[in-house]
Amino acid sequence: MMRPSAKKGIAAAMLYLFSTTLSAGAYIFADEINGVDIVTHPNTYTGSGGTVTVRVCIDPSSPNATDMEYSVQNNVDAYNQLLPTMDNVKTGGNNNIPSGFIDFESVALHEVGHCLGMAHINAATESKLPSSKSNYTKATNGTDPDLDPDPDPDKGFDLDPGPDGVIGSNDDVRGNDKNLVWFRRSNNDPFTIDTVIDSTTYSRDTVKLPTGHSFAANADRAVSTLLSYPKTEAVMQQGTFYDEAQRTLGHDDVATLRYAASGIDELESGGRGQHNNAADNYSIVLENGGISSSTDCDISMSITSTAGLAFCEVGGQGIGPNHVRITTANIQFGQDFNWFFNSSNTAPILNTIGNQTLSEGNTLVIPISATDNPLNTLSFSTTGLPSFASFVDHDDGTATLTISPAIGDASLSTMTVTVSDDGAPALSDSENIDLDIAVLDSDGDGIGDYDEINIHGTLPGNPDSDGDFINDGDEINYGSDPLDSLSWPNFADADIAPLGSPDGLINAADYLIAQRIVLGLITTTSLELAHGDIYPTGSPDGVINTSDLILILKLIEAAP
Repeated sequence: MMRPSAKKGIAAAMLYLFSTTLSAGAYIFADEINGVDIVTHPNTYTGSGGTVTVRVCIDPSSPNATDMEYSVQNNVDAYNQLLPTMDNVKTGGNNNIPSGFIDFESVALHEVGHCLGMAHINAATESKLPSSKSNYTKATNGTDPDLDPDPDPDKGFDLDPGPDGVIGSNDDVRGNDKNLVWFRRSNNDPFTIDTVIDSTTYSRDTVKLPTGHSFAANADRAVSTLLSYPKTEAVMQQGTFYDEAQRTLGHDDVATLRYAASGIDELESGGRGQHNNAADNYSIVLENGGISSSTDCDISMSITSTAGLAFCEVGGQGIGPNHVRITTANIQFGQDFNWFFNSSNTAPILNTIGNQTLSEGNTLVIPISATDNPLNTLSFSTTGLPSFASFVDHDDGTATLTISPAIGDASLSTMTVTVSDDGAPALSDSENIDLDIAVLDSDGDGIGDYDEINIHGTLPGNPDSDGDFINDGDEINYGSDPLDSLSWPNFADADIAPLGSPDGLINAADYLIAQRIVLGLITTTSLELAHGDIYPTGSPDGVINTSDLILILKLIEAAP
């Protein structure tokens, strides 16, 4: 036998209660009658794992059905991405909502959460507490509702904000109220999330709170401010305001859905014990059914004459001890409110990367990210990527640019990074990045390592202070000044070929270069003079002329 409760207030869910022995957490069907440990699942989950597909539709008879489509698609995307976000409360000039309007997309995101099994995380209107106290963490009042169904003056709740004076924080004193919110056991911080989300890392039992905490904190915006976070609130916190957008999920929302997805045994796959049944784990995939009255819609929404702002009317069925699945889910929005329908996509914003400078032989790893409101699936791409760089899109709203130039890659180039969303229409943002790869000059001699090795045949680390392409060590050994480009050693070995890079051999190539110097076709540098000025023998005269040419020819003829 099932008996319905009253519809909850603004943005609340109408629950159906069970005669079956069930219990509840911060999920639909959580109250004094049902108990305190129930986990509620989407309607297509029956205890077996895998992908649980939930089809979301707009009733074709609903006013503004076409206007609702874009926001519903954004809701579907938000739940499919299941990304926890910060700073998700956007007011005034930070959103595209006109003054005096209520954002349909934000309210719909909340109601879809109810239809997936999530309850409010705050006491909310169903507690019958005054609005000034409705943001205390959701709990039972510790009384028997059949004996004392509506006690006064505090409705049976024990309410004290604790030393910090902030309602819903971790030091609230709640007497015998029984907590209904699943909290992160390591820190009781609803604005963070664990890697593993199941009964080993989250709990509803206040005995497992961190030392010094007295009650489960909830993800209310006032608590985010207390903890020095930007203004953030769980989507499942009841209440919205005019000219306010909240279109992305918080950490607490994601954790609640993922806890349920750990299945009947409340353990994620991975084998943390002999009772872990990985086969009951699942992932939720929402499917946008568009405007459809099809019987295969799991969640149907419409604008009606209901007096309230919005509610999700749900039915349920037990599927195991402490576990319930949704059986029916229908969302109604009141027609007498000024609804704003988000109907145009906004471009994602690529976080500034900036121009990059580094030397050959070094590596620079640059994280790439972007923001998007509403949150769509983001993809990254590049053009003009040089051969010494690589780019990886991580498919999670981030990417990595790695710049790793080798010796010889010195250059100036421009590349472009682009982020695109999959909204309607799809939009993008991009940034042109100048890459300045500087020459690596290990010895500081003004000649890049690449040129020293490949052009001049010298090794980096043998400086050439005066830039005459003769290493300082050779100049010193031969009695010349390494700081004076007009002073050079006299090797007098006739080795001047190849031009600019003597090879240690005396052959016809050296004679031909000397001949071109004598004919005035090549301007001599200190390097050619150091090797090719061999006349008079033992006392070169500082020029390369016919006399030097004759001696070079004799040396070649005498060579073996």
